[in-house]
Amino acid sequence: MSNEDPSASKPDEVQSDPDAVMLYGSALVDRLTYISATFSSPVMSMGRAARDNRNVLVPLVEVKFEGPTGQDDTVSKTFFAELVPLENIAFVLEDISNDLTTVCHHLSAVGAGPVKPDFKRLGETKRLLSQG
Repeated sequence: MSNEDPSASKPDEVQSDPDAVMLYGSALVDRLTYISATFSSPVMSMGRAARDNRNVLVPLVEVKFEGPTGQDDTVSKTFFAELVPLENIAFVLEDISNDLTTVCHHLSAVGAGPVKPDFKRLGETKRLLSQG
């Protein structure tokens, strides 16, 4: 699996990637966003704690998500770029992790039926999660 989005392909398009999975219909494909890169960098600021009026270091994180434009894969579009408190990023990661756990449980229940998920894509998902 590459950083390009093989699942955003329409069934009538010719696929050169043998690992690609084509979605039926365009309703989902037209709404699909694929994150091709994420960037995070720390930004430190000084602040004052209200409880005891002392100076404290406030860690912030600049976060940016980029995705392909769909027209030219060499040029990415930024669809999210913000400066957020470090504890908010920790919350977002925990929240996404909890949601991902729920999604995996639902996928497991649905996958128990006659149509199975694509195991190559699930293997890549497992590999990415185990690196974190």
